[in-house]
Amino acid sequence: MHIANILKNLGLSDNEALVYIASLEAGVASAQEIAKKAKVKRTTAYSVLNDLVKKGFVHTTTERGKTRFTAVSPKQMADRFEEYQRELIGALPSLEAIYNKSQVKPKVVLYSGAEGIRNLYEDTVREKPDSVLGYHTDAVFKIDADMPAAYARLRMHHHIRARRIVPKHPKWMYHKSRDKEQMADTVMLPPDLFNPSVEVLIYGRKVAFLSHTDAMGLVIENTPIADAMRQAYELAWFQAKTIAQG
Repeated sequence: MHIANILKNLGLSDNEALVYIASLEAGVASAQEIAKKAKVKRTTAYSVLNDLVKKGFVHTTTERGKTRFTAVSPKQMADRFEEYQRELIGALPSLEAIYNKSQVKPKVVLYSGAEGIRNLYEDTVREKPDSVLGYHTDAVFKIDADMPAAYARLRMHHHIRARRIVPKHPKWMYHKSRDKEQMADTVMLPPDLFNPSVEVLIYGRKVAFLSHTDAMGLVIENTPIADAMRQAYELAWFQAKTIAQG
């Protein structure tokens, strides 16, 4: 790997990496001399050198009343980053506490457009749930009649099962007849009882709401919310099966 890239991986900017290397080559030198070696403007070099001085990677000295710069040795820089690493490890318990506290807050992601809807469906398999629980709508067939079949293929490719509560619609009847093939279990309800305009998917720690008519989806990531929705779904599933069986 190029030396400048290694330095950038350590957090230095492009110009900081170039100026530090030039300063190493120049030894004790003026900002103008370092700028020439780094192939940057003198004003840029002077600004970057001051930043490196603040970070402790470059020192200053005075010769005949003029400021000169000299880079710390590579070994000193390595020692400095080892010190940063030790400080970070020491702060991990506090940082983890802050991170864990933030996990309680729901995370909301908005998807829009046909591509956004496809990305949302892909998110359900990226989460690798055992199954996806869904309240489905016949509105999808008016917008993209192939979407339910495409999503079923995506799920099957990742070996993820589905439970589907759907309105009694000819195309959903077709999919129900292929439950075994599509790794699904589908319950159909009369449209006068169940015919939502929005699709709801519950998977892993997330709940998704999709409006195919508006080409918009909203995903909430929060374990308590997902668990509550999952419990509500189990009740709805039991009721739906009871109604479907007459």
